[in-house]
Amino acid sequence: MTPAGRLTLVAVLTQAGLAAAAVVGTGVAGVPIPWGGERPVMAVGLGLATAGGLAAINLTLLHRPSGPWRRVRVAVDEVLVPTFSTLASWQMVVVAVAAGVSEELFFRGWLQPVLGLPAASIAFGLAHVAGPRMLAFGVWAVGMGVVMGGLALVTGGLLASMTAHACYDVLAFHYLSAEARRQGNEGA
Repeated sequence: MTPAGRLTLVAVLTQAGLAAAAVVGTGVAGVPIPWGGERPVMAVGLGLATAGGLAAINLTLLHRPSGPWRRVRVAVDEVLVPTFSTLASWQMVVVAVAAGVSEELFFRGWLQPVLGLPAASIAFGLAHVAGPRMLAFGVWAVGMGVVMGGLALVTGGLLASMTAHACYDVLAFHYLSAEARRQGNEGA
């Protein structure tokens, strides 16, 4: 199996475990899973618009990094580009959808109703820290958790945050792949 294939398999299995933990956790806590909200078409549209807006903001900040964004840029270049740039487009979609569904189910479907938006957002940020080089990225992820949690609250369900998360991740993975090619061309 290729490294990209292993990464895809590990990501999907990890996300499946996270989703299973969320389903068990919501059952134990007696928290119903709010899937779609009252207006699912509006939730999907809001999720797509949020993903596009966040991608535009983050691209702008990554290409003109200042302050804490410099550290996020380092995490992108040193950790995320080498890790995810090898994925084929179909693998990017599979990993993004798995993450969008399972992480939203876990953090917004289970933790947020039980612990509240701030604690669920901090937990989301911590889950995205894979070592000291990723600390700034973890802080960034806390902010993304607040946005996704807000979507869930505003729409009354997880469909908007799942859509936003998965679509944002697809865009981010394609960006990481393009960055790897750009960095390779600069080094040649």
